[in-house]
Parts: sequence; structure tokens; C-alpha cells
Amino acid sequence: MPMAAVNHRNGKVKKLDKRQFYVLQSCDGKTNFNSFAFIPAHLEILKQFIHDGIVYEYSGQEELESFQHYRYSNTPFIKTVQWCVTGHCNLNCLHCFMESPSGKYGELSFEAMTKLIEQFEEANVVSVVLTGGEPFLRRDIVDLISLLRKKRIHIEHILTNGLLVTDKHLSKLKELGISPSFQISFDGVGSHDYMRGTNGIEQNVIKSIERIQKAGFHVVVSTSIDKKSVDSLGATYELMKQIGVRSWRISIPQETGNWKDTKTALSLDELSQKLHAIWMRWNNDEKPFAIQLGGFFSSGAKNNNKDKMSIKKAKFTPDSADCQTCKEQSYLLPDGILLPCAGYVDTILEKMMPSLLEKRLINVWRDSNLHDIGNLTKQDILNNNQECAQCDLFGECGSGCRASALVETGDIMGKDPITCVIWKNGHKHQFEYSKNK
Repeated sequence: MPMAAVNHRNGKVKKLDKRQFYVLQSCDGKTNFNSFAFIPAHLEILKQFIHDGIVYEYSGQEELESFQHYRYSNTPFIKTVQWCVTGHCNLNCLHCFMESPSGKYGELSFEAMTKLIEQFEEANVVSVVLTGGEPFLRRDIVDLISLLRKKRIHIEHILTNGLLVTDKHLSKLKELGISPSFQISFDGVGSHDYMRGTNGIEQNVIKSIERIQKAGFHVVVSTSIDKKSVDSLGATYELMKQIGVRSWRISIPQETGNWKDTKTALSLDELSQKLHAIWMRWNNDEKPFAIQLGGFFSSGAKNNNKDKMSIKKAKFTPDSADCQTCKEQSYLLPDGILLPCAGYVDTILEKMMPSLLEKRLINVWRDSNLHDIGNLTKQDILNNNQECAQCDLFGECGSGCRASALVETGDIMGKDPITCVIWKNGHKHQFEYSKNK
């Protein structure tokens, strides 16, 4: 995407073709659109821009601000950086892939963090997702958020356990004019403390969710389950309805970090059965919130198009990008290592990835192992995997996820066995029926 218009307040991106770009660059308060330089097609584009609120008619008083001018960056488009601002945490979660209680990845100084933000600005990064560890353990978290806001970098989400989010934090976000959604980890009614390795915190997390929502912020709840906690899903579903969350995401932990060699992991058959029961309740209740059920199903709430996640099935071809997300997004560890996504944390690939403390983002995004992974196509995977090349389900599963393939098999170019089982064993089809059809 060589050209785009970006709303830095909400992170929305509008891709521009050459003609649209020409019109938008001309909206500088000085150009006369009644000249011969503009044909009717240009004026139609201008009319649409006005309708969409991208431009407005010049009154003769304003001047363009610096951020409204076209900014060039010699790098492919970067939509989001998911940024782990600290490797420390106040909990001891059984499934932490970053092993945060040990502080394995450390924490950079504020000065070093500001230099990373300068790199984001230089590369025209549209938005960041703040995570950790626990991001609110940083005493300077508000200062970092303020600097991102000053640089016109949108803060899309904040991932937190919720326990350290104060009213002062929420007030400051409002004062800065930003409204990120909060993704709060809650691992089930009666089982949260067990999964989080800390006693006496469950009710405090629930109160935090309610308080953040009351302050006007959207909350997405993320739930990790295993054999010991899976039976809490029914009660947790009722709680999600009761407190009115925007979205609920359920998953099983990946075999990395603290979760390595676990004895309580659910099999895909067990997971499918339990999640299908939740899916049926969600349908019967007319889809009260957006929901994501592992790798089996995801959908928005019944009457909220903004929350729709993946209603349409993806159809993969050999020319498809292996992972569209990795082409436009990345995951920055607390020590400055840049990964394609969180799925590569604590894998053999981690040591092969570039450090933004040593090289600049605009360079590694164009030329590094990270770049090579982002530019993989499905054909690259098929060339290395005869089974997938001959499989009738390839168009639907696309050989799965590279990070999952690496963790499960040790081969980043192999098939993802989890996705393979989900499709071949018919788990996906259990979630296709809807009583509303």
C-alpha cells in the first residue's frame, strides 16, 4: 500500500489509488478545484471525501497542520505494532508465554522507549497495542501514552490483567482524547485465581471490568482454559452477559513459556465439545456480544456490525499471503526484539529476529528474517508440504498458522497440525448452523 489516508484519532485507514491521492494532496486550502487540472472524475472523488468527513471546505482562515500533510516513509505499510512495554507482571499465570514473573525479557528505560516511539513515527506506524507483562506496572505508562498521542500514533488496545488500572489512568486517557479498548484477562468464574497463580484476585478483576466499562471504555475479555477450568465456562458466559462485555474470547494456551510440558491441556475433541455448548447458548440468546471460540468460530454481536470479526470464510489460493496480519503488523518484545507475532515468543525463531535497539524499524521491515516471514505466500508452504498441496481442504485452511506449525512440529514451513485436525475432523462444521438462518 504505497498511499493511504489515516485518522490518527481512531486508527482508521483508507487505501488510496493514484487518482484519489492526487485529489487528497490538492486539498491544501490553496488549490482551486475549478481549474482545468481537475476532471469530473476528480470532483466526484472530492465529493465523496467531503461526504466521508476526510476533507472539508476551506473557509479562508485555517492552515494545514503538520500532521495533515503527506508523510513519506521508505518502508512498506505498517498498520500496528503490538508493544510489550514491560516483561514484568504482578501475577504468576500458569500459561504465561513470556514467563513474566521471572522478568525474563526485562524492561527498557523511558529514554530507550522514547527512541522506539521515534522509530514508529519515522516508519509511519498507524497504531500500537500496549501489552506486557502487565503494562500498568510501569510508573511512566501515562507518559508513554502521552508521547504516542503527541506523535499521532493511535493506541488501539491495551492488554492488561485489570488489577492496576486506576480511575486516574482512565481520566488521563479521556483528557488525552483517546479511547482504546481494554482486553482484560479473566480465566473463569471460580478458576481465575488458579490459572493466574494468585489467590484472592477474581472479584477484583470483575470489579475492574465493570469500572472500566462504566468510565466509557469498551472491554474485551480474554479467557484461557484447561481441563481443570473448562467447566467454569457456563458460569463465565452468564457473567459476561450480566456485566455487558463487548467481546469474549476463549482459547487454550500455546505450548511455550510457563505452559511447556503441561499435564492439563485440553485435547481438540474436548475443546470442541465444550465450546460448542457455549456457542449454542450464545445463539439461543441471540448473540449478546462478539465471541471468539478458539480456532473454531468467531462472530460479532447480532446487531453490531462493528464487532463482526470473521463472518465470511477465507478462501486461500497459492498466491495468497501466508499471513496477511504479519505483512502489516508485528510484535515488539520488552528487550527490543521484533517478532512477526506473539506466537513466536519463546521459539527457536526468536533469536533470529532483529533488534530495534541495533537496527531501525524502517530497515528491518524491508530487509530481515522478519520481512521474509511476512512475505511468505501459500505457494511457499505448498512447495514444502506435499500433503497440503494434495489436500482438498487447502482452500479453506490454508495450511494453518506458521507460528503454530513451528511450536507443534519444529518446522515453520510445515502444516499446522492443530488447524489440520480442526478441518479434517469436522470440528469447524459443528459451528456453521445458526437457528437464525
